[in-house]
Amino acid sequence: MDGGRLEAKHAFLLTGEPRIGKTTMIKQLIHAIGTDFCGGFYTEEITNSSERIGFKCVSVRGDSVEIAHVENPSSTRIGRYGVDVEAFEDFAVKILEDALSSKKIIVIDEIGLMQMLSASFKKIVQEIIGDHRIVLGTIPLESHPEIDKIKYRKEVRIISLNEFNRDTISETLLQDIVKALEGE
Repeated sequence: MDGGRLEAKHAFLLTGEPRIGKTTMIKQLIHAIGTDFCGGFYTEEITNSSERIGFKCVSVRGDSVEIAHVENPSSTRIGRYGVDVEAFEDFAVKILEDALSSKKIIVIDEIGLMQMLSASFKKIVQEIIGDHRIVLGTIPLESHPEIDKIKYRKEVRIISLNEFNRDTISETLLQDIVKALEGE
């Protein structure tokens, strides 16, 4: 017995060191699966030729909003970045709500420290996973009380990316997501 659908892993969360290729893999998987099935967002770096200076949130459809920048005077800071929590909530939570109502796969890149500043984001992520939605996302390696609550849910499968497996793991992950789609 496989424990039935309720016990199946349906939240596929990539983890690994920064800049190892998590978001690149997310975008490749969205492309392979198709945007008709996927809704949600991914996070991209904002750079100035040589260094990372911020982050933007990009919907699967291509809309985007800046959520953090070194020059943001916001009082909410994560490391060297000023985080615009309100802009993130207005954009990402709405994108996730829309995806919940119309898509089979919810993309959440990233479930990270900046995102954990938003109570409404934490709530909707728990709702999405608890609703047994297929989730494709990223989560940091580091321990954090709110993030650990997500990491250790029985529905979550953590996939660790490193320089040795990042080029080969996407095909297996794609097959697992397709199986999860077929099992709905």
